[in-house]
Amino acid sequence: MSPLLVVLLLALIGLLGAQLGFPQRRVPLGPQIFIAVGGPFLFIGFILGPHLLQVLSFRTVTQLTPMLALGLGWIGLLFGLQLDRDHLRRFPSRYLILAWLQAGIAFCIVFLLGYLVTDAWLSLRLDAILLVAAATACVSTPAAIALISNTYQTRGRVTRLLFFVASLDAAVGVVALGLVHAGFNTGLLGRGGLLSSAELFLISILLGCFFGVLFLSLTRVRPRSQELLLLLIGLVLFAAGTSFYLALSPLFVCMVAGVVIGNLSPMRRRVYTALSSWEKPIYIIMLVLAGALLQFSSWWIVPLVLAYIGTRILAKWLGGVLAAKLPIPGAAVPSSFGLALTPQGGLSLAIAISFVLIYNPVGEIGSAESVLLATVVIAVGVSDLIGPFLVRDVLGRAGELGRGAVSTAAHETR
Repeated sequence: MSPLLVVLLLALIGLLGAQLGFPQRRVPLGPQIFIAVGGPFLFIGFILGPHLLQVLSFRTVTQLTPMLALGLGWIGLLFGLQLDRDHLRRFPSRYLILAWLQAGIAFCIVFLLGYLVTDAWLSLRLDAILLVAAATACVSTPAAIALISNTYQTRGRVTRLLFFVASLDAAVGVVALGLVHAGFNTGLLGRGGLLSSAELFLISILLGCFFGVLFLSLTRVRPRSQELLLLLIGLVLFAAGTSFYLALSPLFVCMVAGVVIGNLSPMRRRVYTALSSWEKPIYIIMLVLAGALLQFSSWWIVPLVLAYIGTRILAKWLGGVLAAKLPIPGAAVPSSFGLALTPQGGLSLAIAISFVLIYNPVGEIGSAESVLLATVVIAVGVSDLIGPFLVRDVLGRAGELGRGAVSTAAHETR
């Protein structure tokens, strides 16, 4: 199938999935979670992939790099817009410390345990793979918290704290990915050791600042809604495409651009609205591509998935235990707080896909990269399935589930 038809097919799946894949009617929690986390779209991608219909082979996916760059950059820009100072000032500084502390703990534990295991049992150096796996482990998603909050009508300080932490802790993972691409750069700027890792990371930051300032200059005369959307598409394609060409992280570069726009542009709310309106279709397309790229090349994937999930839950739990010891004003944080951050969401998939595509620009995925991607995709799916139940348990322990919600939860667990 020609790349143009593949693009049209993916766009159709994304648009239809955004309308049909996230139902608003009340259904049992299990199927609701499976649909909400996009499970069906992973299966669609796997069916369309090289194992079955071969519509989305790896070579075909790599030919769609501009589309993937747009999706990754869109996600990064949208996330960066949330890091504006006006939004962060609404919450105590301890909330921000809590968000990044537990994410940093997750990163360190996953990387150190992975390094110790590979160093003891394998003769390969998998530092970049382990760092990316640790970066994906940092990420939480507020989607599962929103699902439980809407289903059980939860209200309270712990619920709001969970929303805040899960919305911001991914910054640690995105920054870590930017450092990985700078430290293990094989692109134009890094070839032959011309630039150091610190210089490449600084270039990533400057690129993000440049594209953010470019947007500010182009929107001095406020554009109409259609013009703004076209401008954003062009900006994201330019920024993410440049990052791909230099083998830098498009997620990180566009996140920096989003931070600049979110803090300096008077149009930041319009920009956020325009970006968020296309978030679901882009997320669905990422799920389809992740399913197509899946390769079960080794039986090691099964124990690695179990180890990844177990290590990450342990790390998040430890982060919650430490959070419970911090003096959070007006909120008694339960010791199980970190378990509510188990769901990961699409940003973890974006981190893994970005790494795999940049380090495998042509041909088939390398064995180590294929194991990484399969491990992350399966682990994200499992975490997103069990995560809402952990969120419900934590909020129940915090006393933020109403009586009707408690009875409903008890009925569903029978």
